[in-house]
Amino acid sequence: MLASAALQCKKKIAPGCKIAAMFASVIGILFPVFAMLALGVFLKKSRLLSDAFAKDLNALMFHGALPCMLVDSISCAEPAGGARETALALALATLATFAAAWIFAVPCGISRAARPTFCQTAFRSNNAYVGIPVLALALSGRPGGEAGLAVATLALAPCILLYNVLGVLVLVRPSAGGSALRRSVRSAAALLRNPLILACIAGMALLGLRISAGVALPSPVAETIRLFGKMATPGSLIALGASIDAARIRGAFHGACVTAAFKLALCPLFGAAVCAALGLDPMQRFIVVTYLCCPSAVASFVMAEAMGGDSGLAGASVAFTTILSAVSLSLGILLFLP
Repeated sequence: MLASAALQCKKKIAPGCKIAAMFASVIGILFPVFAMLALGVFLKKSRLLSDAFAKDLNALMFHGALPCMLVDSISCAEPAGGARETALALALATLATFAAAWIFAVPCGISRAARPTFCQTAFRSNNAYVGIPVLALALSGRPGGEAGLAVATLALAPCILLYNVLGVLVLVRPSAGGSALRRSVRSAAALLRNPLILACIAGMALLGLRISAGVALPSPVAETIRLFGKMATPGSLIALGASIDAARIRGAFHGACVTAAFKLALCPLFGAAVCAALGLDPMQRFIVVTYLCCPSAVASFVMAEAMGGDSGLAGASVAFTTILSAVSLSLGILLFLP
């Protein structure tokens, strides 16, 4: 009788314990993000980092470390069945979020000048640094978990390319002067010169060569690229923390709230709807929703700073969505984990 009562009690508290455990796990994964942001703020306050150095560090991340990270992560992806459909669902949900953000930005109180920055923070997820660790944690030890993680890694490659193409397209400033054709050509040239776009193209090319012909970069070259790429996340977060200004954050608070609504609520809803429409299996659905529940990528701030966007809005959005993603990711895991 006592055993039966204990079992019933266990059943009652299990869902609550599960939510608490998921929430604690997600907080543990997000903690290094907050720590690096706080380190950037501390270094700036203590005057160990100047404004000029923070800008130079951001430029180094944009032109060097981030491209290396993209080349490494894309070229090393492993083939997996179901990755194509998963990538398609991610792409369609991303495009739907991009379109909704562009259309409803101004009605939601975002200025026309800040709309390009708002759009990329609304659709661009921090999948490499947050999404993959969360998926690895959630799928560890589960039936089909290893295969699911392989699908998630490979599906991310074309998604990264899409993120960067859309991000550059929305932030690039049309060239002034000359005919419409010349302005279009100049803008296209600026797009193709973007280091993140070039890195995605190079990574996809190396991935294709490795899968089809077994050709890979020499080990010393690949390791150098990987080592430089490891600077991207901590370096970008420190640069973001050093660039945080209380007045700019307060001024961008409304925009950051709107970004969080689009990024952490609307984007996952689009993903779930697309998965249902495409008939994806539960594992693929879980991967897509988890990626879309992630916070805005720190690369959103890096690109906004480097390409003349609203870096205040981008920085506030990254920080705010990172805090709230602990809730969105926990709910996504609870509702969609197969």
